[in-house]
Amino acid sequence: MTKIIKNNRFARRSFESILAKLCGTTIGIVLGSELAMAAPNGVWLSQPQIRFHSSTNTLAQVMADIQGQNYKVVFLDFRNVPDAVQQQTAQIARQQGLKPIVWIQSPQYRSLTVPELIYEARHGDGIQVDDHFFAHYTLADFRALRFQYSQPIFCSIQPFQAALVPQTGCNQLDVQCYTSNNFTGCEKLADQLKAVLSLYDKDTYRYKEKLGGRPFNVFLWPYSHKYFGTRSKASVLEKTLRPFSFCQLSSAKIEPGLSKSERKSFLFALPFNPSKNCF
Repeated sequence: MTKIIKNNRFARRSFESILAKLCGTTIGIVLGSELAMAAPNGVWLSQPQIRFHSSTNTLAQVMADIQGQNYKVVFLDFRNVPDAVQQQTAQIARQQGLKPIVWIQSPQYRSLTVPELIYEARHGDGIQVDDHFFAHYTLADFRALRFQYSQPIFCSIQPFQAALVPQTGCNQLDVQCYTSNNFTGCEKLADQLKAVLSLYDKDTYRYKEKLGGRPFNVFLWPYSHKYFGTRSKASVLEKTLRPFSFCQLSSAKIEPGLSKSERKSFLFALPFNPSKNCF
């Protein structure tokens, strides 16, 4: 009888040991799966999006939505946005737990000097210089920016600009992986550079579930369209963008040297279609 009890106790301990190992393995698999999920990093808001959300009093809601999807940074296109709206937008981003970074779009068309770049970013908690900066400014310009600017610098490049990345000075680097046809190569480059992988909402955003544990950005925030539910809101946006005609918006406001696709991206937030002649 004693021998049977001992055997039963041994069997129970063995079973509990095996069960613990199995549970540990299962938990490890689950945690590993969670850790392997891609990590949202940042999103861009275009000038029309900022103007629209400001005009319809939905800035707090859109920033909450962005933070609710676990993004940490919002890149803000403040070109020609009133100073008060810039301050309001940045402050609301902070209140929602986001880091507002001023995205300096196409500085070459405005011939911005380094001090002017810094002034453009006065309401943000950092500055982003992108592929346009690296295509038209020198390494000396970047070093001057780094020397004079005390806050974080976010650098964003196209894949063919890898050789232009400064060895030091970028607090965060992202690679713009915006097209499907070279996405795999772009993904590998981002890994090599230890960079954030930036996705395009109209194309490569669909790959975000396949990124493993890589951090990613999205250009542009894909969900502003859900706020265009009423005609009155669309009307408010239209009035906000006046007195500029659609064609003026696609050229003078977006800058004349941008490509057709870039101009269309800039007009992402419009709930109406500009004339084809604008492009």
